[in-house]
Order: sequence, then structure tokens, then C-alpha cells
Amino acid sequence: MNEDFKKPSFITQNRLAELLGSRSERLNYYASVLDRRIGEVRSGTDGLQVPGSRGLRRRIPGKPFHPDPEIFFQESGALRFNLPEESFVLRAGGMALVPAGLPHGEVWSGRFLNVIFMVQPDGFSLHLGHDAEGQRCGPADRIIAPAERIVRHAEELAACVEAGGHAALRQGLLLTILGRLRDGLDGATPSAEVETPLLRRCQDLIETHHARLGFSVIWLARALGCSADHLSRMFRRHTGQRLVEFIHDRRLTQARRLLRDTSMTIAEVAWACGFARPSHFNRVFLQRMGTTPGAFRSGKVGADPVP
Repeated sequence: MNEDFKKPSFITQNRLAELLGSRSERLNYYASVLDRRIGEVRSGTDGLQVPGSRGLRRRIPGKPFHPDPEIFFQESGALRFNLPEESFVLRAGGMALVPAGLPHGEVWSGRFLNVIFMVQPDGFSLHLGHDAEGQRCGPADRIIAPAERIVRHAEELAACVEAGGHAALRQGLLLTILGRLRDGLDGATPSAEVETPLLRRCQDLIETHHARLGFSVIWLARALGCSADHLSRMFRRHTGQRLVEFIHDRRLTQARRLLRDTSMTIAEVAWACGFARPSHFNRVFLQRMGTTPGAFRSGKVGADPVP
């Protein structure tokens, strides 16, 4: 992918440094992106791409899937999505909705910048992606807000596009999704005060990326620019909990929702929550919850997180 794609919005290095370093600057930027995209939808020039649903929840190395939808806003550069049975390129100015459960790998090119909304029923995470030394990375921010309707509307929009639904329905659903995301940003409160900026950034990255395969304390430390030992010591000193246990508990909170509310198999739940092997998922679930995933799903045992 060596094409020189057009860039409708130009971010200077100084401006990018502000966005990477300040949550308030990022929230303002996210709001401006949504305002611009809402205007494009109303004018009929949204550039939305929605892949088909073929290949849902397959276990494919290098192509993880998430249990909830993701929305990508490409600001500059380009992103190629490699899916189980198709691929497409999201160019600068484009927008993509990746349905829940669809495995996808991504390759980027150009002076890369995008905003990713990862939506879950209890809120959404925002990830600012940029190209830094050949690695797509960036800070993450978590917005706690009721988002069940956003998830449902995203599912409806994906089904509408795949079925060739009426353009007015497609536009209405997209405007509703973007409007609710915008409302969530307007209602966002400052992050709870923590003792160190490093701890806050660590928690935000865990909220956003805990479900990706390969996520670990080492991955987290590299993303934060420190050693794994230093990060683990800092986390335990300020929270009283081991970092690896916190990551497991966040994954298991999501796993319990999927076991309770979806028909996904236990293996699919494991993969969707970031466990490479179902056996590892079963072992961690038993250790932290006091029961197995199968027993929890059947309702034979009620489990609460281990303190």
C-alpha cells in the first residue's frame, strides 16, 4: 500500500502532540470529528462502508473479533481491512462500521490518523490511531454512558446495509448513532482523579484493548513507554491489586455479559475476551469466579468476582 491518498484534514505535528498528551484536547477533537461527520451524513456524502457478515466469530490468527461494533473515522492516510472473505480500503474522509463478531486485520499507509469508537453497552472507548515509527498506536479514552441503543442501532445499520435497505433508513440510523455518540461526549465527566497520569493512561488502555489477543502487561508497558516491572509495581502500589489480576477481572466482566446475554460458544467468548486458548479462559474463570463458564451460563452457580 504505497499510494499517496488525499488528506482532507491536516494535523500538524504540534497539534498531534497536543492530542496525544491531553484528554481534554482529544475530547474536543473527537467532538469536532463527529460534528463534521454528522454534517456529511445530512448532505449525503458520509462515505460509509459496512462489510458483510460472512465469517462471523471465526478463530483466525491475526484477525481478532470483538463482541461489540467498532466505528472507524479515517482522518488521513488509509486503512485496509482484511476480513475472512473480503477486503476493502478506508480512505481519508471515509467511515466504516465493523459489525460485532467480524474478524478483521488492518494494514495502514500514508500519514496515518484515525479515530476509533469501540462501543459497549456501558459506554464506549475512543482510540486515536496514528503512525509512529511504523506502529499504529495512540492514547485511549473511556466514556461511561448508557450505550445499549448505540449497539442495537449499529446492528440494525449493518443489517440494513447488507440487505440493501432504503437510503433514508440507512441515513436515519447513522445519524442516530453519531448523535448518541456526540451526546455521550457532551455528558463526559473528567476522569476520576488518580495519583499519577501513568495510572490513568494505563487504566484507559486496559479498558480499550483488554479484549485483543496478545494483550499483556508487557504490551501495555511498551505502549506506555516504561518497563513491565515498573508498571506492575506502580499499579499495585496505587490500587492494592496486581495488574494481571485487574486485566483478568476486566476480561471476565465482559465474559460474564457474553455468557449471559449471547449465544456465543464458550470458545468464542474466550477469543472475544482476549484469551488465545479456551482452556486458559476456563482456568482463569474458575480461579477468579469460583465456578466454570459452563456452570455460570447454566445458572447452576452464581458467581461474583473474587475480591
